[in-house]
Amino acid sequence: MRYIGIDMSKDNFHAAFDDEKVLIFGNSRVEIGEFVETLIKKNCGKQDTVIGTEATGVYHLLLSEMLRSQGWNIKVINPLVTHKVITSTLRRLKTDKHDAIAIRQSLMTGAGYTYTDTPEVIALKTLVQEREALVKVRSSIKQRIHAHKLKERASGLKIRGGFTQTLKMISYEIKELEKEMVKHLPETQKLLRSIPGIGVISASSLVAYIGNINRFECAEKLVAYIGLDPRVHESGTSIKGKGFISKRGNRYLRHTLFNAAFVARYSNSEMKEYYLKKKSEGKHHFSVLCAVERKLIHLIYAVWKRGTPFEVR
Repeated sequence: MRYIGIDMSKDNFHAAFDDEKVLIFGNSRVEIGEFVETLIKKNCGKQDTVIGTEATGVYHLLLSEMLRSQGWNIKVINPLVTHKVITSTLRRLKTDKHDAIAIRQSLMTGAGYTYTDTPEVIALKTLVQEREALVKVRSSIKQRIHAHKLKERASGLKIRGGFTQTLKMISYEIKELEKEMVKHLPETQKLLRSIPGIGVISASSLVAYIGNINRFECAEKLVAYIGLDPRVHESGTSIKGKGFISKRGNRYLRHTLFNAAFVARYSNSEMKEYYLKKKSEGKHHFSVLCAVERKLIHLIYAVWKRGTPFEVR
């Protein structure tokens, strides 16, 4: 098996073919095509070559999509993983060349998940992220408007405000984005919305950030991807501290599913029974909601994997 590590940046990327040889290519369609030609010249076959890159936000998307569409095995690695590889060395060098080599070494240990996002998933993810950003801006503006009213009350004077129309415009844009969100992969979104607690926004977010459910071997893998797997510090026969969740997964999905779990404990009899059972054991409200959230993820995984709507028992 051949392993190639890619260190991405805005304009170019470094490709480590081994622990010594690193080549530089531009981050454009033409130059990514040259990278593919180099792979072929070096006798790298699609069946015996694994290419890895860090999750960079947006810079790795063009390379990943071009390679995926051509049938190459491209994996995306959490930057925290490669950071551990870099800091574990004595010299701790931090250059683009050494980063590419570190990514390659991480890839050889089995790190990363296979990139499966399609153009439809990328489009949906863009809409979800833009909506999330606008919701944050709207929340900030509402706080400013509230503070403005308090200052008016304190001064006893009518003070001209500058955010009212802005708030209306942002609220309008959010609604327009939500209309667009449901148009992408509608059948999968409809399938997930059959689960009590999963609404339009949470269904869109799940499809956007998870993409292809088949890249997860089991529900526990999905739980870990979202960051709801327990984190326990264990040494020898002693276990130190409480079993907190790892929080090393997708922060936005954790927030979305937490809200979904809050709704599901009322609308889903099974979730309600589970919630009350955990509460009777003396668990804290938020700890119980996290447990409900994990159970909800197992339900989402089963419905999505099976491809049939949720049915009330």
